[in-house]
Amino acid sequence: MAKPLDLSNPPRHYDTLGVGASTLNYSPWYIHKWGFEGPEGAGVSGGGPNVLPAEADNKPSGGGGDLCCSDIPSVWQPDLRLTVRWLVDKKQDGKTPGYWYKAENVRIPKYGKVMGGLWAVFLPDDRVRIMVADGRKGDLNDPGIRPPDTDPYTMHGVLDQEWNRLYRNGGGTK
Repeated sequence: MAKPLDLSNPPRHYDTLGVGASTLNYSPWYIHKWGFEGPEGAGVSGGGPNVLPAEADNKPSGGGGDLCCSDIPSVWQPDLRLTVRWLVDKKQDGKTPGYWYKAENVRIPKYGKVMGGLWAVFLPDDRVRIMVADGRKGDLNDPGIRPPDTDPYTMHGVLDQEWNRLYRNGGGTK
């Protein structure tokens, strides 16, 4: 028997803004692709370009290009939680497919009205941070500053068993 549709608490849909998405990689692994999504019905989703491993001097790789378009709330939402998935190649032998990782309940630091693009920052130990560059140098949304290890907006990813079962060979999501 089908469950009745509960319309008493519909999902929140945000007014969104399309922005380009860029990637910085401080990890030693190649990130083949990444994406994010908000709660079902929120209208918040997107993803960004691939990125090489961090450079030998621990400087991040990436930051040179962006991918259009990711949809983010036009006004920062303190209660918004994202799921971020990324396909990472840790073997780097050119033959073995990478594995999908997932971080849940990822929050975006508060951003101002003047917004730049969205950034995914990949850190060692399978950690990720999402931020929106708002033009203020030195704050939590400055892509020129590596997030500290104690950053509350950085989340640890785990192997995504479902996506690895469904999409690992070939890396596709369709």
